[in-house]
Amino acid sequence: MAGFHPAAPQAVLYCFRGGKRSQITQQWLKEAGIDRPLITGGYKLARQFLISTIDRFHEKHRLLVITGPTGSGKTRLLHEISHRYPALDIEAIARHRGSAFGGMGIPQPSQVDFENQLAINLLKLSQNAQTNPVLVEDESRHTGRVCLPASFFEHMRSAEIIWVDEPVEARVNNIFEDYILATPIGQAHQIRKATTFPDLVGKTGATPYQQALALFDQYAAALQAISKKLGGDRFQEVSLDLDFARSDFENKNEIRTNKVWIEKLVKYYYDPLYLGSLQRRQVNPCFKGSKQAVIDYLHTRKAT
Repeated sequence: MAGFHPAAPQAVLYCFRGGKRSQITQQWLKEAGIDRPLITGGYKLARQFLISTIDRFHEKHRLLVITGPTGSGKTRLLHEISHRYPALDIEAIARHRGSAFGGMGIPQPSQVDFENQLAINLLKLSQNAQTNPVLVEDESRHTGRVCLPASFFEHMRSAEIIWVDEPVEARVNNIFEDYILATPIGQAHQIRKATTFPDLVGKTGATPYQQALALFDQYAAALQAISKKLGGDRFQEVSLDLDFARSDFENKNEIRTNKVWIEKLVKYYYDPLYLGSLQRRQVNPCFKGSKQAVIDYLHTRKAT
């Protein structure tokens, strides 16, 4: 505990039901000069409180859902407007972008931890959500392997919707930045530009390069996972484009070729999937426009 406390000075103490064990531990720590608060009722009561926070959030607070096809920049928009509106980033809490390619390279939380963190974020946001609604990106109920609680998901589905409408070229560029430039592929590309090319490829310690190849393997596996929905011919076409992009990276340190398979995946798979979902839900947005137009609208939108 002597080493833990300096690293986590805001830590609190609890046991399952808030019984004697946590009280005795609190006293021992106090005698050692470490005074930390105790959660009355323990984890069980805290868990009940957090679940209640999620289930009752709709009673006092409104949501405003940001929708739009894949690559529209919805997550970026949330962060850009967060100084004006309270914003909830579900993908950050879930540590997953929500698609077959959406893994962030770090383990997702357990379902219980995801729900607890969601509740904590809602508690923080509720302090700033008295007049403006909480902005949240349009998500399916599952984000990777974690699942939104039914009450919160229903709240999202009944909320007002704003549609971000960006051209395909802009969306492909956004995806390229997120899934290529901001990943080990982009990092290895930059290192190889500044390093003697044959030497770097031959070194077993070239970690960014090895991680980049591993990421290409992950993208190939993700593509395989959606092959039936994509269709045999289109799966083969996109797979060949992905293989070509990997070859370009390995042999020429070229990464722009990735835009080819990204654009086809958007047009063949993600657009029909997303737009079909919106059509089935009969979405009627209160505003539709480019990412910048949406930001301008949100700046001028009156609190209701």
